[in-house]
Amino acid sequence: MRKLFLAAASALVLMTGAPAVAKADSSPVVVELFTSEGCSSCPPADLLLGELRQHDDVLALAFHVDYWDYLGWTDRFATKDFTNRQRSYARSLGSPMVYTPQMVVDGAEHVVGSARGQVMEAIADAKKNKTIDLNIGLTWSERKALTVSIPAADYDGEATIWFVRYRLDDQTDVLSGENAGRTLYHANVVEELTAIGMWNGEAMAISLPWEALAADGDHDFGCAIIVQPEGLGPILGAREIVWGPEQAGT
Repeated sequence: MRKLFLAAASALVLMTGAPAVAKADSSPVVVELFTSEGCSSCPPADLLLGELRQHDDVLALAFHVDYWDYLGWTDRFATKDFTNRQRSYARSLGSPMVYTPQMVVDGAEHVVGSARGQVMEAIADAKKNKTIDLNIGLTWSERKALTVSIPAADYDGEATIWFVRYRLDDQTDVLSGENAGRTLYHANVVEELTAIGMWNGEAMAISLPWEALAADGDHDFGCAIIVQPEGLGPILGAREIVWGPEQAGT
């Protein structure tokens, strides 16, 4: 994460007005699954997240936590940072504990990640209850830099602009622990979550070089932008980054 943060910060550009950019009609509902390869209850939630990512109006993200690692299997995707994010959600949502599988829907509600009916109901509620829906703009320059444009809105506070990069597909043959002998399939596994700026209600833009977006290695990846109150809370805006032909061929 430090590598991406330094690369992005070195190219940070703030402007009082946003350039003309391509925009989406509405932000997708952000569904964050807190999961672990060491949790025997998590595989059904992992598969459900894989289904949710097929919905155009959902940004599905898997955050692997590390507090199951002591049971005999170390999750290679788990980080302390993602565990801390889940704990921050527990505080902001008034939950007395963290658990897996947990889905946090648009930063405003949490449900058991394998409870399909509850998850779909929470997504429907999130669509109806958005108080701010930032229309985040994205545009590529000829030099393969991405400009992220955050519009002005009636907002009193400080919000974090997050860049997230995720591995689209992966699988693990688990050799020990609660899931020993199982092959686990993963979708949209978060690899990088980096704060690239702060937003206070005024229009602004941030320029990110291609090098800050691209993943190490040869696996397929996706990226997105999320705007969320400092300290977490209801998502204010989100946008998946779509690659053009020039970027895809980089």
